[in-house]
Amino acid sequence: MASLINKHQISANSDGNLTFFSYLKYWYFFVITILISLGLAYVYISNATPYYKVSSTLLIQNDFKGDGLLKGTAFSDLDMFHAARTVDNEMEVLRSRDLIYKTFKELHLETRYAIDGEFTDKELYGSTLPVNVEVIYLKPLAYQQKLRLEIMNDKIFNLSNNGKQVIYRFNQIINGPGYTIKINKGPAFKSNYKAISIGFKDLYGMAERYSFAELKVLPIVKDANTITISVFDPIPQRGVDILNTLITTYNYQNVDSKNIVASNTIKFIDQRLSNLTGDLSILEQDVENYKQKNRITTLNADADINLRTSGNYDAELSSSSIQIDLINSLEKYLTQSDSKFELVPSTIGLTDVTIISLINRYNDTLLERQRLMNTNSENNPLVINLTNQLGSLKANLQENLRNVRRGFLLQRNNLQAKSNQFESNIRNVPVVERGLLERTREQGVKANIYQYLLQKREETALSLSATIPSSQVVDKPAYNTNPAKPKTALIYVCSLFLGFLFPLGFIYGRDRLNTKVRNVSDVKLIGDTKILGELSHNLEHHTVVINKGSRTTISELFRYIRSNLGYMTKGIKNQVLLVTSGMKGEGKTFFCINLGATLAMVNKKVIIVEFDLRKPDLIKGINMKYEKGLTDYLADDKIDLDLLIKPSGVSPNLFVLGCGMLPDDPTNLVFNDKIEGLFIKLREKFDHVIVDTSPVGLVPDAFNIAPFVDSSIYLIRYNYTEKTQLTVLEDICNHQKLKNLMIVLNDANKENIRSYGYGGYAYESA
Repeated sequence: MASLINKHQISANSDGNLTFFSYLKYWYFFVITILISLGLAYVYISNATPYYKVSSTLLIQNDFKGDGLLKGTAFSDLDMFHAARTVDNEMEVLRSRDLIYKTFKELHLETRYAIDGEFTDKELYGSTLPVNVEVIYLKPLAYQQKLRLEIMNDKIFNLSNNGKQVIYRFNQIINGPGYTIKINKGPAFKSNYKAISIGFKDLYGMAERYSFAELKVLPIVKDANTITISVFDPIPQRGVDILNTLITTYNYQNVDSKNIVASNTIKFIDQRLSNLTGDLSILEQDVENYKQKNRITTLNADADINLRTSGNYDAELSSSSIQIDLINSLEKYLTQSDSKFELVPSTIGLTDVTIISLINRYNDTLLERQRLMNTNSENNPLVINLTNQLGSLKANLQENLRNVRRGFLLQRNNLQAKSNQFESNIRNVPVVERGLLERTREQGVKANIYQYLLQKREETALSLSATIPSSQVVDKPAYNTNPAKPKTALIYVCSLFLGFLFPLGFIYGRDRLNTKVRNVSDVKLIGDTKILGELSHNLEHHTVVINKGSRTTISELFRYIRSNLGYMTKGIKNQVLLVTSGMKGEGKTFFCINLGATLAMVNKKVIIVEFDLRKPDLIKGINMKYEKGLTDYLADDKIDLDLLIKPSGVSPNLFVLGCGMLPDDPTNLVFNDKIEGLFIKLREKFDHVIVDTSPVGLVPDAFNIAPFVDSSIYLIRYNYTEKTQLTVLEDICNHQKLKNLMIVLNDANKENIRSYGYGGYAYESA
């Protein structure tokens, strides 16, 4: 015999097991959806366009001080071509739309070529192109056009657009809606090639997409000088070409920005050399004319010494004047309105280190601002910060120029005084000799300055040609041979998960939306309430299913309930059993008849009392005629109870007491004083009294006779009883309205019985 089923045993059989078995019965649904999901994943993977990851690694010189790559080289003494750089700024430059657009334009990616596939188009690129479209002019209208090209032979092809077909020759200029193109033969040209679809792409839109999302520029580790650049492309070679061209364009642009300062310096030196060339020509002609006129060949040694000493002072005086002229030129350049955001020439010959340093810092900051302006607006905080720095540096430079000029003016006055002293000594030299020396001295000073500037110009030109990029390619652009998209393993795992989740969610949602009691887990047991047993679905569709020798599932379950009555209510006689339910149609009468038949089979004298005074079905269920019964006995003191008790015809030991005439006021009849005496007499005559009462969810009749019974049985019918009706059961348990309450679960299917269990013993349906 299986152990008694009570609340604690139900708890032991955990909700997890109940849920598992409730889903397990739909195993075929899970298998089908998983197979369909995996099949769809296979179809998607088979027809999806594979994308390959193309990546490259760059080493960026992170130069915060602005020493640049020229430090330690032969031209480092120029101190004018250094530019401060950071990896973060270079990353922004690499992903700038302008740089990406130049890359796409260089590769002619404004045209898309494809051939029709079974599910998706196959895109063509590079060496696989049978034709090459040379774009002469494109308008936005061209992006909406879809051209279809069919090669007819080596000379002509058929081009269709919106159903209009025209035959053209190769290399012929073609004008269409928003475009002017020329179609040439490609590297994979064949006269019998498949039809080719041609479309035009907006390079500005592409550059914006790549800048924001598709082009990944990331440092390998935080604060590292090494960065990775990667793209995803269905054509690996195109991705390689994009990265190669992007890096090359970036390096060219970087070199160009470095050469701006050098070019402006050369231009400034050329202007100075042009002025000196004219001055030297005049001086040389003047010396030549003076010597011819005075026929001079040698100079007096003493005069030569005096003149040389005076010349030294004059040279220094001239150098001071040149410094003053250079400072005046720079001050004039800085005050010009059109030089606000122009590079300041690094003036060769200026000896003040502070001014040279300020010029270099000003130019470095200006170059950094120009680079940020390529990808940002003037309102960007970084641009505003650099603009403020430029203003401050320019003010400092102008102030230093004024201070240095005052120093040179003081120096020139001192030199002038020394020069005047030696001039007095030279007055004794013959006028002709003195005039010649004066002319020669001025000529030498001009010649030295000219030679110095010419040398610096050559050095600047050499440094201009020797400028190298600030980035170094560590790993050349390359792609992984296995596609990065779609992720086959992930898709299969997700499809498997979704294939499992869909039926799970469907069944769960259906159960959540269902308002009927479907299994024992829906019944929340309260207090010491016990489950007496469970009845399977009545496959015979007969009211009486208990017969001698019957071995059907439902008959065995009734026998199980009969056994449980003794085990679950030890110490209680269980002579009078009240049977009720929450609502009509849950099988009270069916249960009473068959429970009575089951008890009668063990030689027990059993009577069923039809106490449903509102809509009785007992007499009708066993095909008996309606005669006088319970209501007549309660209403008439002269009626003998023994005359109202009738054999059921189901079993020799089973008797019934019918309802009798339906009363006008059933509620008042239930409070009749004769009811207590009725149950006393029935207890004396019968071993078991089964009371079939009205549903407690509708009327309170069962509560009124509850004091006269030993135990109560509450029926719940699967897929019929509303879950809201369970609140009635909860109220009964909480307030103990019925004695020794037990529950019978009725009309269970095979899966309900399996989810409930009987100690591992099960029956098959008859």
